[in-house]
Amino acid sequence: MTLALAAQNLKPVALATVERNSVDVAAAVATINAAAPDAVVQISAYKSCAAYIRAARKAGFGGTFYNVSFVGTQALADELGKDGAGVVVSQVVPSPYNAARPIAREFVDAAKKAGNVQPNFSSMEGYLAAKVFAEGLRRGGKPNRESLIGGLESINDQSFGGFAVTFSPTNHVASKFVELSMLTGDGRVRT
Repeated sequence: MTLALAAQNLKPVALATVERNSVDVAAAVATINAAAPDAVVQISAYKSCAAYIRAARKAGFGGTFYNVSFVGTQALADELGKDGAGVVVSQVVPSPYNAARPIAREFVDAAKKAGNVQPNFSSMEGYLAAKVFAEGLRRGGKPNRESLIGGLESINDQSFGGFAVTFSPTNHVASKFVELSMLTGDGRVRT
């Protein structure tokens, strides 16, 4: 994150870390709140992020919390409940809650057929990853490491239900898609 900010000639007003999956957030809250930021960007799993959000708000932080999709959006919403209102999470796949994209409709239909699968951003990401993986295998032919890599690297601006994917020998990112979602006070995710 520091490198991304530096590329824009920006610096964070404060930095703190929390051990992954830890809820011991007191030192991090004290460090960050002392700098009085307008926003806090969190990059961690949902348990530590939720603990931090609650503790920071209790200590007087009134700004906005931003998380990356790695957090597990629905898990964070479930963990925070009403305390999640206004928390923002970046997403790297289209919303499974918005039927405007064909991939969202396809995914929701597949989830219904599977039964007992609750559509959310994490499961949508897994669904898309499986589709891309299967396409890489199909293109690669013989199922081994080299053919899978070659198959994936041959995918160029292919639409998966309106979600564009591109690989190459020098690009293994697949997509530049990003959108923001916001948690509501009733445990839902708004897009």
